[in-house]
Amino acid sequence: MEWVTNVSLVLALALSAFNLWDKLDAKKKALKEPTKALENRIAILERTVNYEMVERFKQYDSHFDRDLRRLESIEEGNRVTQKVLLALVSHALDGNDIEGLKDAKKDMEQYLINR
Repeated sequence: MEWVTNVSLVLALALSAFNLWDKLDAKKKALKEPTKALENRIAILERTVNYEMVERFKQYDSHFDRDLRRLESIEEGNRVTQKVLLALVSHALDGNDIEGLKDAKKDMEQYLINR
């Protein structure tokens, strides 16, 4: 009879240990659940933001390219204008630089025609 009591005690202890282990495992999972949910939300947001940023950067690139072409055109116009002004100042100072004025006029005409 004593062995039945001992076996019952061992089984009760094993069942208690299993029950305790199961409850601890459930608590562990419950504690990790908000973290997993938060990680999933962050992953979804990162994918969304990355996609939107890529699309925005593509749009910005086209704007930057257009602005670069515009600025290069303005710089070319400034170079031609400065060359013409230099020829005019040179002619005004000594009155002899007719060829420089003719060349500057040609350059200005070409710039205005090709613009």
